[in-house]
Amino acid sequence: MTQKTNSAAIGSAVARNTAARLAAVQAVYQMGLNDQKAPEVIAEFVAHRLGKTVDGEDMVLADGILFDQIVRGLEQRTEDAKHLVAHTLSKRATESKSGAVEPLLHAILLCGAYELMAHGTVDAPLIISDYVNVAKSFYADGAPQLVNAVLDTINKSVRS
Repeated sequence: MTQKTNSAAIGSAVARNTAARLAAVQAVYQMGLNDQKAPEVIAEFVAHRLGKTVDGEDMVLADGILFDQIVRGLEQRTEDAKHLVAHTLSKRATESKSGAVEPLLHAILLCGAYELMAHGTVDAPLIISDYVNVAKSFYADGAPQLVNAVLDTINKSVRS
């Protein structure tokens, strides 16, 4: 049985980390669309989104520390993450001629790349699996497979 507080499901540590990764992707996506900075978006998510009820469903309360680390960290290392993602995508024959991906998918890849670079003590398959699951929650096509392939390649380049 899951305990609840303030309309949010507490969830396990794993569930809270997964929720943090999902929220980080959403925050990074919002930052890209609205040209916002990390502190502003983090404050908004903490006040209005993390652990709130969505469509009548109580959401697992995201690990606020992990959420903050991903969003702030990615803002600081955006160029590194973008370079890794762009380089990896450019090698994939299945991508479009431009090598570009739409903004939400790009946010998923950036967050995953950042975590693989910066959180070396966290098991890479766990990170990759969470971002593949984030992709599955938004896409029915080949995006989850693309996320898996790109993050696996990035993992091999940054953690070898």
